[in-house]
Amino acid sequence: MGLFDCLNNASFFNITIFSLSVYLMNSILYGVFVSSDTTLAYPNLLSSFSSFSLFFLLCNFFLFCFDFSYTDALYFFNQNIQAIFFIVTILTLFATRDFLEARNINKYEYDILFIFVVLSGCCLCFADDSLIFYLAIELQSLAFYVFATFNRNSEFTTEAGLKYFIFGAVNSCFMLLGFSLVYLAFGVTSFEFLFSLILEKNDLFLFSGILLILVALLFKVGSAPFHTWLCDVYDGSVLSVTLLFASLPKLIVFSILIKLFFSLFSV
Repeated sequence: MGLFDCLNNASFFNITIFSLSVYLMNSILYGVFVSSDTTLAYPNLLSSFSSFSLFFLLCNFFLFCFDFSYTDALYFFNQNIQAIFFIVTILTLFATRDFLEARNINKYEYDILFIFVVLSGCCLCFADDSLIFYLAIELQSLAFYVFATFNRNSEFTTEAGLKYFIFGAVNSCFMLLGFSLVYLAFGVTSFEFLFSLILEKNDLFLFSGILLILVALLFKVGSAPFHTWLCDVYDGSVLSVTLLFASLPKLIVFSILIKLFFSLFSV
């Protein structure tokens, strides 16, 4: 089987994750070597990084976001969420470019962290296993912890990042414990097999695990009564980071909740 046959048979999830991973690795290598080059007088790379990232995301959007050849309803939903996620991502990155230049924020790591968020969001859109789901959530959270403390010269930003890290770590423990209890009840990590077994078994571990996972997702969304961290983190972070916090993770988590709800009750 040739390369093009493999690409034609591959899902959109694999192509997108592969392209984002390759772009991310090349960006890190390029940024490390060029930014530390004394012969170039330590150039400012954020503007060029942001421009090329916009071009790269637009190419991914137009090339891979309109493949609706599969008739599976879940794939169709994931594909639509992916397309909406890319639109919001491109608009967010475009809106923050001028603000970063006005605030004299010239660290190219901002763009690399942003691509990490996009990569984790793509994984979450098509995640069908609790292990992949948890790892993608943690990848996104680690990038957000750094984003919250991006302006290291501000005490408010440092406080916001510290609070976000503490609350996020506790929330991560709740989610991991919830997935562990669900695995203890069924012995599977795949959502497909999990939904088919939920109606056949009524277990305390299952109920406790689903409750903990729901609490963790509601915390990510900032839904009451798990919203007390929002004010301090949003107020202390850089405005562009606040825009990022208020858009991308909320869209992904809401889509996950909708997908899990309909998948659970359609069994």
